[in-house]
Amino acid sequence: MVGIQLQATIGEKGQIVIPKPIRDKFHLRPFTMLVFDVEEERIILKKREEGLAALERYASALKKKKPAPQKIDWNKLYYSQYEE
Repeated sequence: MVGIQLQATIGEKGQIVIPKPIRDKFHLRPFTMLVFDVEEERIILKKREEGLAALERYASALKKKKPAPQKIDWNKLYYSQYEE
């Protein structure tokens, strides 16, 4: 799927449907946990890592001395869109 760009539309309730080729490739089934990473103007959607894989990635990041992600106040960010 390298180089293929697929589209989805956000519905009235803020939901999106992940295109079937992507769901199939990444084995996304109902109730699969996903993670949204926000990097400047980009939204990156990832399958949530479980158990040992998540710990290994965290330990690897510590070894490389990458800066910790900034803490985001999601409630403030969410409710700010309704402020006038």
